[in-house]
Amino acid sequence: MRNVGELCLFATLVLSGVAAFVGLSPGLAIVRRLRAGVTFAVNVCLVLLTVVVGILAVALCRCDFAFDYVARNSSELLPWYYSLSSLWVGQAGSLLLWAWFLTVLAAAFRWRRRRAEIATDIGPANDSVAQAGGGNVDRLAEPTCGVLMGYLAFLVAIMVFAADPMAANPRISSDGAGLSPLLQHPAMLIHPPVVFLGYALWTMPFALAIAALATGRTEGDWLPQARRWSLAAWMVLGAGILLGAQWAYEELGWGGYWGWDPVENGSLIPWIAGTAAVHALMVWQHCKTLKKTAVALVIATFGLCNFATFLTRSGVFSSLHAFSNSPIGWLFLALMAALLASGGYLLVRRRALLAADRPWGAVLSRESVILVAIVALMLFLTAVLGGTLSSAISSAVAERVILVGPSFYNGALLPVALVLLPATALAPLLRWGKSPTGTQARCIAASAAAGSTVGAGLFAMGALAALPAAVAGIGAFSVASLVAALGIDVAKRTSESHVAGFVGTVALRRPLYAGFVVHLGFVALSLGVAASSAGSRQQDVRLPPGDAIDWNGRRVRFVEPRERMLPDKMIVEAELVVASPSREVVLAPARHFHRLAGDWTTEVAIDSTLWSDVYAILHGTDAEGRVRLTLIENPMVAWIWLGGIVMGIGGLLRLWPARRRDAARNPVSTNATVRAAPLKPLRDAA
Repeated sequence: MRNVGELCLFATLVLSGVAAFVGLSPGLAIVRRLRAGVTFAVNVCLVLLTVVVGILAVALCRCDFAFDYVARNSSELLPWYYSLSSLWVGQAGSLLLWAWFLTVLAAAFRWRRRRAEIATDIGPANDSVAQAGGGNVDRLAEPTCGVLMGYLAFLVAIMVFAADPMAANPRISSDGAGLSPLLQHPAMLIHPPVVFLGYALWTMPFALAIAALATGRTEGDWLPQARRWSLAAWMVLGAGILLGAQWAYEELGWGGYWGWDPVENGSLIPWIAGTAAVHALMVWQHCKTLKKTAVALVIATFGLCNFATFLTRSGVFSSLHAFSNSPIGWLFLALMAALLASGGYLLVRRRALLAADRPWGAVLSRESVILVAIVALMLFLTAVLGGTLSSAISSAVAERVILVGPSFYNGALLPVALVLLPATALAPLLRWGKSPTGTQARCIAASAAAGSTVGAGLFAMGALAALPAAVAGIGAFSVASLVAALGIDVAKRTSESHVAGFVGTVALRRPLYAGFVVHLGFVALSLGVAASSAGSRQQDVRLPPGDAIDWNGRRVRFVEPRERMLPDKMIVEAELVVASPSREVVLAPARHFHRLAGDWTTEVAIDSTLWSDVYAILHGTDAEGRVRLTLIENPMVAWIWLGGIVMGIGGLLRLWPARRRDAARNPVSTNATVRAAPLKPLRDAA
């Protein structure tokens, strides 16, 4: 089966290269038969890579150590689901998964565009018209597929020549090296695939933007497509980052969820740029401004996805999340430089087509607030990027390492948060291009007053520290803004009952209120970050069996130590009873000795509620049975995960397809000219 996999990889490399050449060649892409050939190549590449993924997955689950990848990353002692997760743990397997995701997306894109072509009834007789530049042929579909196939060829070439998932094991192995104990966690079953899917999704708006610049068709239906792909990529990459934070919180045993590790920052950096890109594209579609900014941010975001891969795979940065030292990372860095250079060249060349169609709006308009937020995001991105690279740059230039700690990043984050959070609450209440009406101004003032009252009240009562109370006040501002906006819209529907008016308003302006939901989730997440950072309390204790201590309004009693033997590990745990005035729970922090790895790992115990987490870490026991523990109280960590879920719900509501009658009311044109007429603004905020 290895030979079949090798053949499939090589065939994918050839086909993707040919498809990229045809798609990116203007004289060839408009020929009907060659367009069909591009579609055929995309579909065949999907089948071939699916075969390779299936071969490797079966080999991992069967522990077929004839594969070098299986011998390095799996073991007969692993459960089948962790053996399967080894597919995306190693370098070659993760590249394979990334490439497979890319082919799935390319096939989905080509299928949708093919349906659009069929709907416009393109026949052989129309090819001459298409070659003359007319007709209904979507001139962006082939260049977009060409970019996608070119990137696929790059990924597959790395696998064929540098990181082959089908490589033979040069040794005869009775068992494999297994999976790192720290990676044997449920979150790792989905965290890496979600991150790689996010990277693959960001290829789509990048390819659309490059195709639009290359062909000069900077107006038309590519913009709403790019917005949808960008929002999907932003959501998925954000979900992957949150899953990684949850894994770190539950598995690494240091009491936190984000350590500003260079490789952690690697995935955060494109997400920050993507946040700015999503909003810049929205301003473009509504106001016909920020066009150059939007395109530049889309290109930069995809380039930074490759930069994140460089951080993970170059070996320059020491990290638990990084792969071993490899030249592969430098290939991604070179690709990033090439992408930014070529994208910058096209951007400069087409700058006349990207001029604003309208003057900038009022100072207190929605696009003005969004622009301020974009600037704040870019400043924070610069700080994170500089802090991440500081150690590598300092060691290369000054021959001494300058390490940047969490205090630097937190200090950079605070002023940005003080700009972003009010903008998050304020922007949806404002109008595009115009100052707020009298009614809107009164709603803004009332919402701000409600938020200030809530924040000041929570701080005065001692419920929250200053920073979390301020964030809570902004959250109240956001909720009040949502209620006010709904009230204004429902009041306009005077011919209906209040219930019917509410349902009709939400259905009619679903994208707008989906944006509200995303913003509310972001505020909830920010509140969790602020509260857990400002209010965390920690104590180290040593307890004999049966002894207890009073800690932060709780009674913590150590019952007894316990040992358990499993086939692959030994478990030492401490049974704790944690009693508060309202409830009593049993926690069992533990340490595991993994026989295959020959190492100990810490398994924390967490009692999580909406308002606080009790986090217990076992460091060890002595000969007399006493345990050394660290007890940590982290306020409102659950709000981080809850906020992420709410943001995801809002994003899904925004991406949900419009009803057919709405689509019929606003048909998409596939023959837009280079300077197409401005699109009718949509009523959405995300």
